[in-house]
Amino acid sequence: MTPLSMPAFAPLFRAGEETVGVRWLTVVYDVDADVARRALPAPLSLPDRPRAALWLGEFSNATFDDGKGADVRPPYFQGGVSLACARDGVPGAYALETFVAGLNHGILGRELFGLPKKQVRQVELLEADGRISFAIVSASDLRLLRGASVDVDETAGTELVPSWFGEHHTAKVIPSADGRGYDVCRLVRLPWTFADARVVQTGRAELHWGRSVSDPLYLLAERPSGGFAYGEATLRIEYGTYVAELDLPEPLGQEQWARDEVRR
Repeated sequence: MTPLSMPAFAPLFRAGEETVGVRWLTVVYDVDADVARRALPAPLSLPDRPRAALWLGEFSNATFDDGKGADVRPPYFQGGVSLACARDGVPGAYALETFVAGLNHGILGRELFGLPKKQVRQVELLEADGRISFAIVSASDLRLLRGASVDVDETAGTELVPSWFGEHHTAKVIPSADGRGYDVCRLVRLPWTFADARVVQTGRAELHWGRSVSDPLYLLAERPSGGFAYGEATLRIEYGTYVAELDLPEPLGQEQWARDEVRR
């Protein structure tokens, strides 16, 4: 039996590898090296050019298959930010935060794969008049992100995601029931494979992060811009592999927020 973190008596979903059709946007941008280094747990290391990938997607017909049967979830929107990194010299990505709009979907990645998910009120990805706009709104109605394409080139054949994005890593963290430490705190290697990708647009996008102590992604780059790719694909997320025990870095939000308040 596959172990779950959901109620053993009545789990909410079938544990399995995910295959899903996506309408997808990736924006790759430069980030502050010191902040990125503090957010990245060992044994992961930063590349010479520290970068992050913002991604947003509309997920359709998400199917979780354990080899004995499949559970298909209704459509939903999701987004996240991953840092470029390397492990043992192999380029990869480390998931900082992922956001899922609506109820119940957040458990699928968090419990099964260890992705650092939060439920939010809205993940928006719009295409109108040849332009792309996007946003993430928290459950407390704070606009964590807004952005839009500013230069558009309908270029075919460009990658939908950067080459390092498929070798994903995440921190699988389960706090202890007594509130002291973690029952599980491990680094997971998590392959993401994009197949049948069709790039519709590329160009440059501008991002505007909200100042949030709970989701301090603005610390990486307060007013960034970067190259984007927009299109469609089939995404497959396989079961993860534990590769290391972790000592997690300290959260950045509270400390930086206090410094900002003092400066004001």
